[in-house]
Amino acid sequence: MIWKTRTHQFTATVCQRTGENCPALAQMARAVVQAMDTAALATTPEFEFDGSSDLTHCAEGCTARFRAQKDLIRVFCGTSDDASLESLDDYADMLFGPDMVMRPAGMLAAPPCAMLEVTAIPSKPVAQTEQQLAL
Repeated sequence: MIWKTRTHQFTATVCQRTGENCPALAQMARAVVQAMDTAALATTPEFEFDGSSDLTHCAEGCTARFRAQKDLIRVFCGTSDDASLESLDDYADMLFGPDMVMRPAGMLAAPPCAMLEVTAIPSKPVAQTEQQLAL
């Protein structure tokens, strides 16, 4: 499922346990976006954070792990505690990335049951009066 706001594009997989989109995953992603937007005023562009949270509204009782950067946020549901965020990011690159990327079949012992990626939509520059007149 893909949806947009004025500032971000959200891309989510279907939950492999329920076979449906996960509203709890979407709600968590929106909260992480809001946290990053709030932190932007007091941090550098290189600021990032990661963590985990129990999705209390998930009927399956998933724990979601996430990594948030200025232009990219990823949330992984139902992963094992020993799966590294780098391996999860590689898996997400394979699934969400625009390029065909080959990865070893056993890169993750158990892939996430659902994932969500949030990318920032670049703002369009405002045309100056001189540029508008030239058109």
